[in-house]
Amino acid sequence: MAFASSIVAAVRAFVDGEVRPAAAALEHADAYPEALVARMRELGLFGALVPREYGGLGLDVTTYARVVEELCRGFMSLAGVVNSHTMAALIVLHHGTDEQKGRLLPRLARGEARGGLCLTEPHAGSDVQAIRTTARREGDDYVIAGTKMFVTNGREGNTFALLAVTDPSAQPRHRGMSCFIVEKGRPGLEVVKSIGKLGYKGVDTAELLFDGFRCPATNLVGGVEGRGFAHVMGGLEAGRINIAARAVGVAQAAYDDARADAARGGQAPPALADMAAGVAAARLLTYWAAGMKDRGERCDLEAGMAKLFASETAHAVAVQALRAAGAEGLRADRDLERYYRDTPLMIIGEGTNEIQRTIIARSLVDRYGERLGALTSRDGESEATREMVLAVRLYAEKEIAPIAHELDADPGRLVSTVRSLGDLGVLGALVPAELGGLGLDPRTMTLLLEELARASGSVATLVATHLAATAVLERATPAAQRQWLPLLARGERLAALLDAPPLNATADGRRVSGEARAPVTAGVDLFVAALAGGGAATLERTAFRAGEPSATLGLRGLEPRVLVLHDVRLDEGALLTAADAFRRGRRAALLGAAATAVGLAQAAFEAALRYSQQRSTFGKPIAYHQAVQLKLADMATSITAARLLTYDAAGGDDGAALAKIFASETACAVTLESMRIHGGYGYTTEFPVERYYRDAAHLPAALGGNEAERAAAARRLAGLTS
Repeated sequence: MAFASSIVAAVRAFVDGEVRPAAAALEHADAYPEALVARMRELGLFGALVPREYGGLGLDVTTYARVVEELCRGFMSLAGVVNSHTMAALIVLHHGTDEQKGRLLPRLARGEARGGLCLTEPHAGSDVQAIRTTARREGDDYVIAGTKMFVTNGREGNTFALLAVTDPSAQPRHRGMSCFIVEKGRPGLEVVKSIGKLGYKGVDTAELLFDGFRCPATNLVGGVEGRGFAHVMGGLEAGRINIAARAVGVAQAAYDDARADAARGGQAPPALADMAAGVAAARLLTYWAAGMKDRGERCDLEAGMAKLFASETAHAVAVQALRAAGAEGLRADRDLERYYRDTPLMIIGEGTNEIQRTIIARSLVDRYGERLGALTSRDGESEATREMVLAVRLYAEKEIAPIAHELDADPGRLVSTVRSLGDLGVLGALVPAELGGLGLDPRTMTLLLEELARASGSVATLVATHLAATAVLERATPAAQRQWLPLLARGERLAALLDAPPLNATADGRRVSGEARAPVTAGVDLFVAALAGGGAATLERTAFRAGEPSATLGLRGLEPRVLVLHDVRLDEGALLTAADAFRRGRRAALLGAAATAVGLAQAAFEAALRYSQQRSTFGKPIAYHQAVQLKLADMATSITAARLLTYDAAGGDDGAALAKIFASETACAVTLESMRIHGGYGYTTEFPVERYYRDAAHLPAALGGNEAERAAAARRLAGLTS
């Protein structure tokens, strides 16, 4: 761990001290960065993933992704030089003979052999099986003939992994393909031209012509024909993680520039919050996939999702940063226009995102079928957490989901259902064990709320506000804690958070007045309210004059009302003076809203995935129609990003507002897409999709609304708040 961190720190220092100052001049001149490449050799980056026994650094994939991110934060082209090289080295490492490893890997690790990939051809891009380059055995050599396009390091490199057809009659066709390590220095290999590009300048991208090039048979990877396609495709997981890491680095650079512009100008565009959330989610997805790769787990689906989300996010962030800068951002002496030109490459590289979406959708169908729980594995959690989550999942699926529609129409039944969760310990999730609760951390709380929301958004929302209130009460006097927290943990009493506006208090804080719109009052016995000027207060329901409950679009049964207080006296235990008391509750409420959004989105996605396999049109399930596949892939990817962002925010002190914004808007988008996939049935009350769609609409408006939260977050991110 210390070694990996030292490598990342060294690369970061290299980028800040040497790369960023030189990047613009190199890029505009489209000049190969010889000096920077030499420094990368000194840092050992050409052997990043090569084991130490062969002279490499022996990094894991996660650390390598961090290195790539740092390089791309300075100059994306540098990552191109080392990534293509690394992919060639990995083919030798994982599939080469012992002789090939011993002969080639030390040279690759030192950067003496400069690697690249010869895969794409003029008529064969994402469809690798369509290649036409041939390799014909003649004695101790293979004679290679064909053209390879878009070869990074094609001019400057000297050692390439090349895929060619060795048996044209093989069926299926990929069984007749073999992989070779092609080394320059023999006749028959010509660099036809360097290819001009929109961005990604400074690194050579070439077209190579092989015309009677003789490659020694000893350079047939693995020494056996017909395995090349598997060799190449086996590296795509790492390749897609690398592309994702590149995208994160460029996105981070664009975001950093936009944030610096906002700080200098004294105005923070609200889009800054979206940029921050997008970059954070892309990074989490990338490292999630990389972690699976390091653990030896299957991660083709996850690597594809990381590549898809990170590349689309990088482009979106580059566009937002460019627009925020206005005409200034278009100047060639600003880096923003370079990010805008660089980011489309990640959308195209390692398989275009359109192809990527179809692969993701097919993987979802193949891996999960019509089962519930797609992409919600809890294998990485502790045994106690897994058991708790499983218990809540089973209870929600058996006792709540079948009656969710009825709960919306019957507040009394909704309240009794929520109270019953006290038997599972859910209502005391955040309450200390000595006061009758489970004493769980906020992250585990989000796991439980997500499971509840998959069954009923109203149940999850009532539980979430209850838990937020208990978080505030942990800062109450010991007597007040003993009075309320055991009752709340058992579900004998329910509580809710009143977020805004703050109630007015007298100077001594003993009397309060005001009016508040309570989103939830059904079954609530105790309200925890913010006070103007700071602090919070607990108020029993009898202290308020309550209006009639309002009918709502979704999240029905919660009985939102206007509550009015007039000169209500607080006893000593009702006043919470701790500075962070209400802030703790509001953070828990934001996390609760984010987790509820993830659960709603997950339920809508599962319904769409299941329905797409049951419904057929034109003779096949709609899950195999490309338009539906594109939607399923985007839904699954955005939900996973929202989930990881929510979990990450729960594990730290920051980020809850960004997670809530991102997750709530994801829920709105996913529930609509689910309805599209269901067609007319999704619009009927016979299917739950219309309920998911209605419920999701409430989440962006919760806790003051996303627009206000977005503006406040942007100001914080730009350093414009005191």
